[in-house]
Amino acid sequence: MTSLLGSKRWIMAAAAAGTLMVASGCASSGTDGGGAAAPPVSSSVSSSASASPSASPSASGSATGTTEPSASPSSGPSGAAEPSASASTSASSSADPTPSAAPTPAAGGTCTAAQLTGSVEDQLGGAGAGSVSRTIVLTNASDQECTVDGFPGVSFVDASGAQIGAPADRDGSASVPVTLAPGASSTTTVRQTNAQNYGADCGLTPAVGLRVYPPGATDSLVLPQQLPACSATSVVLMTVGTLQPAS
Repeated sequence: MTSLLGSKRWIMAAAAAGTLMVASGCASSGTDGGGAAAPPVSSSVSSSASASPSASPSASGSATGTTEPSASPSSGPSGAAEPSASASTSASSSADPTPSAAPTPAAGGTCTAAQLTGSVEDQLGGAGAGSVSRTIVLTNASDQECTVDGFPGVSFVDASGAQIGAPADRDGSASVPVTLAPGASSTTTVRQTNAQNYGADCGLTPAVGLRVYPPGATDSLVLPQQLPACSATSVVLMTVGTLQPAS
């Protein structure tokens, strides 16, 4: 009887252990099932969360006018292009300035030596006591009219073109503007004293011509004339008048 009771206790213990093992297995199987089921739930949550942010910006954009900020950057470059074009136009304007027209000589401007030809001519009955009056003739050889007004500058020159002695004095005659058409001439009288009249104080030097500066001009022409001159600047051998229309 005792043996039978011991056998029953062993069987009950074994049954209890089996039940425990089955229960443990079920619990384990339930955990696996929960783990297997979790991914769908997790995926569902994830999809929901993913969809929620996606929908949120869309809704937010729609509600807050996200499209307008998006259009603003688009118009930004367009706005920036205008200053760029302006700068380009400014640079082009400064790089390509309109060329100014070259000034043309005004009709009736001051005659220069380059426009004139000249000569020294004897005057009939011009000889006097120790001096001779001669005529300086200046002719407009250019194709434009020009004007002479006043006293020409006159001096002797040697063969090398260097000035000899003092230039001519002015005789005080009145000045009148003389407009010379192409081919027209103006004249003045130059009174020349004989250089031998001054002896040793003269520094006698042969001259080959007269250098003539038209009034107001900075260039000159040399008119051939050979006669003795004085190298001493203290001796003035010539006196000249103002230019007048040729008669």
